[in-house]
Amino acid sequence: MKSTLRYLVLTVALLTQGGIDVAQAAGAPMGVFIATPQQLSINQSASKTVGVSQVSGQSAQVLYGDPTKPGLYTVLLRLEPHKRIMPLSHPDSRFVTVLSGTFRIGFGDRYDEAGLRALPPGGIYTEPAHANHFGETGDEPVVVAITGYGPSGTTYANPAEAPKPAK
Repeated sequence: MKSTLRYLVLTVALLTQGGIDVAQAAGAPMGVFIATPQQLSINQSASKTVGVSQVSGQSAQVLYGDPTKPGLYTVLLRLEPHKRIMPLSHPDSRFVTVLSGTFRIGFGDRYDEAGLRALPPGGIYTEPAHANHFGETGDEPVVVAITGYGPSGTTYANPAEAPKPAK
């Protein structure tokens, strides 16, 4: 398991281009960069990142591509402790890897605490297109890497449960 996590962190580090703040365009030549997890920067508000839940306490970093356009993209998402994501879906299929913390994920149209499965660092899951899923963090922040083929977006199963935009 440790070698899997190291491989995933190295892959993310290679994609970050040294933690630059601008995403690398899909299809552009990818350079080589090696970084430790502590060198990864995930400090931009997720409020303008397409394809994430938009709950308060999120920050994101687009590592590669553009989730608003057709093509491959990867986003690092950081969730603060004690955050709940109500059931939602995305128009694109995605692959998610837990890089740090324990993320609890479940699938269905309604939030169901009994249906949550705890994934530690190195845990993976898929988000098939249009499949409603929900999740939460516990006492620690969680960092996940989301990779999909855009364009992406977010639709809440119950629009009344969608976070309200910040003013």
